[in-house]
Amino acid sequence: MENTFKNKKFGINGFQLKIIAMILMVFDHIHYFLSGVYNVPIWFNYIGRVVAPIFIFMSVEGFYYTRNKKKYILRLYIASVIMSFGNSFLSINYPRPDNVALMNGMFATIFLIAIHLYIIDFIKNNIAYKNYGKVILGFILLLIPTIFSFVFLSIAGNLPIFIFRAVMILVPLPILVEGGIPLIILGIVLYLFRDNKIKELLAYAIYVLVLLLISKFNLGSQAFMIFALPLMALYNGEKGKSMKYLFYIFYPAHIWFLYILSIFLLSK
Repeated sequence: MENTFKNKKFGINGFQLKIIAMILMVFDHIHYFLSGVYNVPIWFNYIGRVVAPIFIFMSVEGFYYTRNKKKYILRLYIASVIMSFGNSFLSINYPRPDNVALMNGMFATIFLIAIHLYIIDFIKNNIAYKNYGKVILGFILLLIPTIFSFVFLSIAGNLPIFIFRAVMILVPLPILVEGGIPLIILGIVLYLFRDNKIKELLAYAIYVLVLLLISKFNLGSQAFMIFALPLMALYNGEKGKSMKYLFYIFYPAHIWFLYILSIFLLSK
């Protein structure tokens, strides 16, 4: 028993960190979906602000350590399509009486982060081999998703509704996914500094500060995302128990459950 404790690193492993984030996520979504029915405490929303940064932090770790990055990206894409389809189906066929939107979709955000990290690795590898033509190509590829977003939105009003809905489900767009470009940038920042824990944590603190400055310190509840910092600091670099598919199932399941429950309660 003594040797077992000696082999364990101080802090919390990836499994424990994800479980903490999942619990806080439920509080946050209870506030989002049920505050129109009950007087849900505002602190449910505040503690939920740390969830997205933690999951992005862990997705960066997952991307770095996965043996098959393409398979990891494909798994995220399939999850994003399934969730987007489910959200669209429920929103169209079972709209809430108060028209509160079903917009949750972190799978799409994390998928886009993974795509950008894959391209960054492509750029770094070609810099090492001094293949500057491919380096330039890499930077162009980084811009394509965002450029396509603006192009799509500029013509969206002229598209047949079925094409519009198909694109929204099948093509995650940086400016429309949950958290948008700021969260994608966060994933990139954490990845660029992940080799040095202190620099990574400092980069996150600076990131939050920049958001505050841009918003002129009017960031609202999003300012509470700074409290993800101590949880990131406690991460000991160990994976912990495997939970590859737990989040893939739990995330959409609890979102759809709370959405349907809110419709039932609002209709009473």
